[in-house]
Amino acid sequence: MNHLFDLLEKILGSESPSVELEIPEENFNLLAVRILREKAKQEHKNLTLKPTGPRGKRLLANAGEEVLATPAKVSLGGVGRFIKVPLILLGLLLALGGGAYALLYWLPQATVTLTLSPIPLVKEIAVVASTEATSIEVAAGTVPATLRTVEQTGEKSTPATGTATVGEKAKGTVTFNSTVANNCAQGTKVKEDSSGLTFLTDSSFSISASETKDISVTAEKIGSDYNLASGRHFAITSGCDNNIAMEGDNSAAFTGGSSQQVTVVAATDQNKLLEDLEKELIEAAKEKILSGAGVDEVIVDTAIKNEVIEKIYSHDVGEQAENVTLTLKIKLTTITYKGSDIQELVAQAMAELVPPGFILFPGETIIDPLDPQLSEKTLSFQAKITAQVIPDLDQEAIRNDLSGRNLESAEQYLASLSDITAYKLEIWPNLPEPLRRVPANKDRIKIILETKED
Repeated sequence: MNHLFDLLEKILGSESPSVELEIPEENFNLLAVRILREKAKQEHKNLTLKPTGPRGKRLLANAGEEVLATPAKVSLGGVGRFIKVPLILLGLLLALGGGAYALLYWLPQATVTLTLSPIPLVKEIAVVASTEATSIEVAAGTVPATLRTVEQTGEKSTPATGTATVGEKAKGTVTFNSTVANNCAQGTKVKEDSSGLTFLTDSSFSISASETKDISVTAEKIGSDYNLASGRHFAITSGCDNNIAMEGDNSAAFTGGSSQQVTVVAATDQNKLLEDLEKELIEAAKEKILSGAGVDEVIVDTAIKNEVIEKIYSHDVGEQAENVTLTLKIKLTTITYKGSDIQELVAQAMAELVPPGFILFPGETIIDPLDPQLSEKTLSFQAKITAQVIPDLDQEAIRNDLSGRNLESAEQYLASLSDITAYKLEIWPNLPEPLRRVPANKDRIKIILETKED
């Protein structure tokens, strides 16, 4: 059957309306002749068959006649049956030939990648995405849009990073005396001579000349340094009618003063927490919008109105805590539009800029919304369009011209196309080169366009 396949390929690959084939002496029969004639008829080609020997001459002489051998009489199990053996063989060969032809027609496939040199095109147009529009209006630069409002709630924690010194103030009693009658206010400042530490009286008091009086005092600041031993001398620095006339000492030690470094919530902790959680909630809200609207919906990130509805921190700034938690609720409002609508608007708006014989390269148009302005019903922006213009190739004609060609002929044809800068031809199955052909079935030829700037 290899001879038959080779001859069928010659019929498919011939670019002439007339095809002349030589009939081999071996592995060829009347069925093969009929298959060749039928294929030539389908391809609208005149077929001439030339014998290469006496067997081929006899075969061609009988080709126009329905020659059937006399059926052989075969006995099976004593039951007389007549089987037309040559006719069965003929049917089998026809089935095999038809199957082989079907495989040759339907199985192979080819991928043709054509590289084009694009013409860059950059332009800005005014676009209005309006919730009141129902269709694309090229003259007004308007596309239909949808108002989207989403609420999103979340919680986030972070370690506290602030530090503070906390503790208790020391307390004690000072026995005062005065050389004159004296009145002292609550909070009168009492200074210990040797340490210079200051204490404040817990209450106001009056004292007469030569009188002594025990007054409770509290350290001005926290810390163990204020835990003074007994027998210290104190002077009044402010708070009495006559500060100089007053002095005192302590008969018992001061106690209770302490201090330590602790972790507290810093303002930067709260600010960072708010910034990070707000970003997360905005992204989650955007995903919620897209999941409800479809993958073609476009959200302009710089045209989102975000409102904080609720903000609750677990700890205030300066409050002792190892961690701080924020519970946040936001409301996101924006206007979205369909990517296919803006692409259609751009294609129509740019059509007059595309020279004859060229088209916008599909899928390679970049639209960048500049300076978006969001209002209650519209989203307005300048659309910066970066596009590529390519030659308008007749892909159907290329498929028709390629179908049935052998590898060499197909590559010569592709190299002759003036609008492409490079090509790549892949044929499956990957047979030896003499047997490789572009499928005769043009529907099995796939064309891919790509661009490459010079």
